[in-house]
Amino acid sequence: MAPYEVLDALVLRPLGPAIGHRLALLGLQLRLPFGAEAVHDPFRWRGLELQNRVGVAAGFDKNAVALAGIQATGAGFVEVGTILTRRWAGNPLRPRMARLHAERGIWNRLGFPSDGLRVVAGRLARFRRNKLAVGCNIAPHPLTLRTTGEPGFAKRVCDELDELVSALHPHAQFFVVNLSSPNTSGLRGVLHGDGFAQEIVAPTRARLHALAREAGRSEATPLLVKLPPETPERAAWGADSLRSLVEPLAHRDVCDGFVAVNTSIGLALAKSPHAQPGAPGGVSGAPLFQHALGAMRALRELARPEQLRIGVGGVLAGDDARALVAAGAQLVEVYSGMIYRGPGLIVECARALAEPVPV
Repeated sequence: MAPYEVLDALVLRPLGPAIGHRLALLGLQLRLPFGAEAVHDPFRWRGLELQNRVGVAAGFDKNAVALAGIQATGAGFVEVGTILTRRWAGNPLRPRMARLHAERGIWNRLGFPSDGLRVVAGRLARFRRNKLAVGCNIAPHPLTLRTTGEPGFAKRVCDELDELVSALHPHAQFFVVNLSSPNTSGLRGVLHGDGFAQEIVAPTRARLHALAREAGRSEATPLLVKLPPETPERAAWGADSLRSLVEPLAHRDVCDGFVAVNTSIGLALAKSPHAQPGAPGGVSGAPLFQHALGAMRALRELARPEQLRIGVGGVLAGDDARALVAAGAQLVEVYSGMIYRGPGLIVECARALAEPVPV
């Protein structure tokens, strides 16, 4: 067994995923020697310059507490968050996380726990960035989502996203709007609601362009949208079913790309004993991989060629990263795979993507 797998079997797994996650963040904060020398495989897209094409997905470092340690793992980028305008404890139900160990999956219903904008922005401002690009994953506050359907709801969501991008844009190399988490009541309803692209996403992108002009920059910070892995009926996406969601986002003035995919409600209900009809949570890790591949193949067909595509979901080895790129991803993120394989997975995947693809 590899050293990390021994640590996982003897310490992390018996303690449970929530405590294991906190210990992993602590190890990164202490800059323990988790990683290896970073892979030099430059990727450039618009104003974004990455040392390689592998990043850490949103949810791993929700509150920007371990950025220096993540930088030391050799990651090309990281998504911080989900970041909310104000503090939120998350889902009160317990447990909030569990392993599906036989299938190398993770179930969670964390529900956006966040230290809030002011605290996270302060940490980002103090981070001494070297080669690690930082993306900010943002969403409306769960309390705001409780007013879904009431007059002025879309404006309240836009105002919150405006507040987030205005405060965070000095520290972010890209933004991701998260309307696809299954763990916050009402969130996916916004994504599938009428007019969400023009009423919520496009104004946020327009605000980023205004901020760039105010700062005298020629390139605005890109805005991406994170997609769910399944239809509202919990079937995995195909090109035909994903079309109605992506086409409004494929207009030139709406968003700059996609992150695909978030965690799965359907897999949670099928595989987790903790899932409940009112709070199913979502499943990530290996069970999600085929959903991620299918969504990426569909995105390659539906998105504009200049829109960035980031693949995430079930990457547990370098070959998985290569398969996502072959399906259409330009960048790849990991999270659940690090729970099972350790931070060395980042360099393994980056090396796999840097190697020439056999003809």
